[in-house]
Amino acid sequence: MRLACVHSERNREYLAPVTTVRYSLSDIPVPRPATGLVEATVTCGSCGSRVRVRVFSRARRRRGKLAWFGLFLLGALIATPSTGRLVALDALGEPAALPYVLPMLAEVLGLGAAVAGATFFCTDDGVRLTSFWGDAGHRLRRW
Repeated sequence: MRLACVHSERNREYLAPVTTVRYSLSDIPVPRPATGLVEATVTCGSCGSRVRVRVFSRARRRRGKLAWFGLFLLGALIATPSTGRLVALDALGEPAALPYVLPMLAEVLGLGAAVAGATFFCTDDGVRLTSFWGDAGHRLRRW
């Protein structure tokens, strides 16, 4: 993970919305702790501002990744039978919408949980900004 200092952000819309972001990258020289987490202040190499980051230990990062993987599995286990139920209801050709409500709700929630779990499982590195919205034009980038 590296610290990205955002210089400019430009939004354009042609056929689809496109956001162009110009930024420079700085290293985060905080060692990973043996246990727990460490909060440290990092200086941006581009603008010189100070940003607080949290760095998790290897064990805590592994537990977090297992939790995201568990959310993915739970979502997949909910979405799979509800997909089968929706296909079976569609094959019956019933015009009534009432039997579709529960399987459709389970399908949407299951797929949403599976996508969120897979996304965060793949992107979680155990390094986070302390502020949820970012600190003064800074973000974390993986490169």
